[in-house]
Amino acid sequence: MLNIQSCNDEVNFAQTLIHLEGMSVSKYYYTAQLSGWSLYILISTVVFMLTGTKLSFDVLGGIYLVFALGLIISHLYRWIIIELGWLEKDISSLIPRVALACILLAIGFHGVYIFIGNMAFGWKLAYTRSDANLVTWGMLFFIWSLIYFTYNFFQRFRKEEIKNLQLESAKNEYELRRLRDQMNPHFIFNAMNTIRALIDEDPSKAKRAVTQLSNVLRSSLQAGESDLIPLAKEIEIVKDYLEIEKARYEERLYVEWQIQPTTERVKIPPLLLQTIVENSIKHGIAQLPDGGKIFIESVADENAVDINIFNTGAYNPEATSDSSLGLENTRNRLNLSFGAKAWLTIGNHAENTVKTTIHLPFNSFQNDTSDSY
Repeated sequence: MLNIQSCNDEVNFAQTLIHLEGMSVSKYYYTAQLSGWSLYILISTVVFMLTGTKLSFDVLGGIYLVFALGLIISHLYRWIIIELGWLEKDISSLIPRVALACILLAIGFHGVYIFIGNMAFGWKLAYTRSDANLVTWGMLFFIWSLIYFTYNFFQRFRKEEIKNLQLESAKNEYELRRLRDQMNPHFIFNAMNTIRALIDEDPSKAKRAVTQLSNVLRSSLQAGESDLIPLAKEIEIVKDYLEIEKARYEERLYVEWQIQPTTERVKIPPLLLQTIVENSIKHGIAQLPDGGKIFIESVADENAVDINIFNTGAYNPEATSDSSLGLENTRNRLNLSFGAKAWLTIGNHAENTVKTTIHLPFNSFQNDTSDSY
């Protein structure tokens, strides 16, 4: 048996872990930077001492110059990695990028190193492409890249585990709430009354209504079995639900669909669209003596799909009700499934019309690197 308090505890624990990780990312990064380049100072000093090289002012100056330039240039390199989205690349496309970056960084590093050294310490060094130090700098940046990408790989893996814990907990909580609240006795009672009235008036229509009610209830019970389902399947559920409601409201409810075929393969959390449509009827159409209209459309571009639900009525963002709780739950489910790539908006679109938009990416579960090290 699901327990809503334990679900909330698990979600809160996972959210706390993510928050603490976010706070520690910057600290870990700067600590690792200082420690890593300080290790270079230590190793270089030991090597010079073992080889009998005198630790003169210009020798120590060169060591500390590498330390300072290493900090600055590797930090700039990290910024480029994040801005260009390299943390989301697979290893086959990442290797040539990192190799080229290490070569370019070594060339740039060597040029700046010689320029500052000649100016500050009186060196008389010339820039040559055959300088062995180019290989040394390239190896330093390669080692830096290896450590950085390996760390981020395990960080993303850890984050995905926490995200899965959140998703599983939220899914269990949603399933319980769905059974307890949204698929409430009032809906079943009203549906059964509608079917009872249809038995004498239109037996064939009553039979279809029983099948539709069965489909809706079965979909609600199975909502926790899959993280995502195709939009086409979700639409089938919503159509069954709306047919039951149309039999109840009769002329007071008019429904229109405009679904682009290319959008039917996009993935969506189960019963998410149905929740929005149910909200539109309960807090919109049902409150109006003359009823109203629900218009559902899907609009696609290269990367995303917008599902727009228009319903007759007015939206009050300051009102607190089970509607606002349902919308918040829907936003949480979208965030857990797709991160920042999906969202939900609701507001008054025109006179006596409310518009709700569900924005979905075509590709499910893209990696989110917002907390990258």
